[in-house]
Amino acid sequence: MEKQTIEPRTYGDECDGCTGPERIEVMRFQRAIRAITGKWKIEIVCSLVAGPMRFGELRRALPGITQHMLTEQLRDLARNGIVIRTAYPEVPPRVEYALSQAGIDLMPTFGALHDWALRYQNRLAD
Repeated sequence: MEKQTIEPRTYGDECDGCTGPERIEVMRFQRAIRAITGKWKIEIVCSLVAGPMRFGELRRALPGITQHMLTEQLRDLARNGIVIRTAYPEVPPRVEYALSQAGIDLMPTFGALHDWALRYQNRLAD
């Protein structure tokens, strides 16, 4: 493994006199991170960007995910307001999952994180 050097932090003029966030802000950030992290959550959200999907479609789109894990992660995403679950009163029952506005609003954040990951990919541990 290649030894990496740690570069000193540099701040622009816009951060003169910056202080760290208040404890409540750190707690809010942690809550937001917990809402989108977890096994398969990011993959589920990214799969739903194209539009609503039924459970079976999602499962096929995510090779390797178990039915139990998909159910658990969808429930958690719905509980956090990122995914909307719509059950249709039909026989057989039909359920679709779609991104809520909160889920859609995550896309610029995911894009920024993707850009950050590309920039620092050689330094990130697997």
